[in-house]
Amino acid sequence: MNKKIIVGLHVFCHDANISTYDLETKKFNYLKFERISGVKHESHSNLTDWLKYLNYLGYSKENVLHISLNNADKTFNDLSGKVDQNNWHITDHHINHNLSYKLSNSFVIDGVGSNLESTSIIKNNFTVNRLLRKNNPGLGKTLNVCYNNFFPNQPSHPEDGSGKIMALAAFGKKIDNLFKKEEFNLEMVDKGYFFRNYGSKSFTEKANFVHTLHEYYFDFYKKYLSNYFSTDEAFSLVGGVGHNIITNTKLKNLYPNLEAVPHCGDEGCSIGALRTLLRDWYDEDLEIDFDNLHQSDEDFGEASLPTIKKVAEYLAQGKIVLWGQGYGEIGPRALGNRSILMNPGIKDAKEQINLKIKNREWYRPYGASVLKSNYKDFFDLKWESPYMLYQAKVKNPDVFASITHGDGTCRIQTVSNRKGSYHELLQEFEKLTGYPILLNTSLNSPGKPIVGTKKQARIMFDNSQADVLIIGNEILKK
Repeated sequence: MNKKIIVGLHVFCHDANISTYDLETKKFNYLKFERISGVKHESHSNLTDWLKYLNYLGYSKENVLHISLNNADKTFNDLSGKVDQNNWHITDHHINHNLSYKLSNSFVIDGVGSNLESTSIIKNNFTVNRLLRKNNPGLGKTLNVCYNNFFPNQPSHPEDGSGKIMALAAFGKKIDNLFKKEEFNLEMVDKGYFFRNYGSKSFTEKANFVHTLHEYYFDFYKKYLSNYFSTDEAFSLVGGVGHNIITNTKLKNLYPNLEAVPHCGDEGCSIGALRTLLRDWYDEDLEIDFDNLHQSDEDFGEASLPTIKKVAEYLAQGKIVLWGQGYGEIGPRALGNRSILMNPGIKDAKEQINLKIKNREWYRPYGASVLKSNYKDFFDLKWESPYMLYQAKVKNPDVFASITHGDGTCRIQTVSNRKGSYHELLQEFEKLTGYPILLNTSLNSPGKPIVGTKKQARIMFDNSQADVLIIGNEILKK
């Protein structure tokens, strides 16, 4: 049977991804290209390379009725004379961010992404206010420039600097009057006006700068949002800055119904592009569970209870476990399907993972997973955090030093029984240790994306000093 599908694409910029929808069966697929290729932040410069990922999902170009292309793609202006306008449709970048999730109201804060807009307010799926990047560069862009100027000799992908330097804020304090609004514009940020002299400054001075930068932007976002949302309104936080747990947590305290989105960055844009096309052309909407989205990568299978019990024993003994289950989650966070796990009660667990696998900067923390039923016993967290997008104070930092950041906080994932084998693993681990908590970081090697295939997982295991690899119900040991 000749399947008829529509396609949402984000291909030319970083973090290329594809979403497909079968109009007859209502089947939805999502795939971030890097999960299959192993090339971090993969993108493409033409309109044909993406077809191999369409083929991977089981379709050919003959199955495609319409394609929606995200307009943040850097070459979209060149497309008008090259594509069949009856089949291709250009959709708005920030609207796509908004429609990547279930809520109709959104606060969009672009990271490095779009060269045009940095920030938008969207209500009922319509833009009501938008800030140009030249007038407000945004926290993500600013942090990225900051990292490149602070650490000019450190190897880093252009999209990763903001996430790496965010961790410095925990070691600093606010410096009054460091920034003046009238001076803080895109030109000053791009030229490194505020940053270039910090490369030779002390760690504390750098940390104070980053801490103050977060306070500056939070004050701006707080004032900006108050013009459009009441404190009891529900809206999503999307755009690359939605991964910034410092800002997320501060905003969540002001707006309890705010929802941080796991695929808030550009990797969610193909979903929004697909929904735009589906709603505008077919008067339909996606019939999917937005709270449980996943990759259409390789299914790793699920561990049985005997395997889970054995893994819990390994973790209690202090072993480093590479844990792969089912399909990979959407977004850059490890949430129990593609994770590196370790016992957080081991004082040097963070240092061991850095030395043996991750090779990360010492000041960057690792997050933790905790059973949803128990999280208030261990963390000063006011709400659930299923996507590891909020932070909270650790109640016993001496016991859990390996997951406690410089300011006494931890980035937390609350795990419900929807997580299947991972939920069971935490339960079994609690029986052995007395606490249902695991240090949890993403299943990837330095400079590589989260693994998407069993082959990638085995290669990573062979080339690391991890002790155990779990693929579904299979246990591999060194």
